[in-house]
Amino acid sequence: MQKQLRSASEMVKMLSADPVALDRLKTDPIPVLKAAAAKAEDATTPEYFKDRTIYRIAVIVLGSLAIIAALGSIILVVIDKTTPEVLVALGSAGVGALVGLFAPSPVGNNQNR
Repeated sequence: MQKQLRSASEMVKMLSADPVALDRLKTDPIPVLKAAAAKAEDATTPEYFKDRTIYRIAVIVLGSLAIIAALGSIILVVIDKTTPEVLVALGSAGVGALVGLFAPSPVGNNQNR
């Protein structure tokens, strides 16, 4: 499991790397603390969470897969053919993956408890 970064550890890193930051912390601590908190927050969020293009591509592909499977099944039923199990499985996988993309992650939501 990945170790969660904290703003205090980021502040210690900033202060040890920049001796002027220690003076800034003594005179006006609020900007230094905000910068450390922002840096810790950015470090804990993976880069692919910030990229909306990947999510858009995934939603388009999975949505298309689910729609094509549903339409294919309807067309096969209309012409009195049996629907292949692989078509049902692909449609179910597409819908399930879409639900997984939109459902909030329970990991890291311990603040509400």
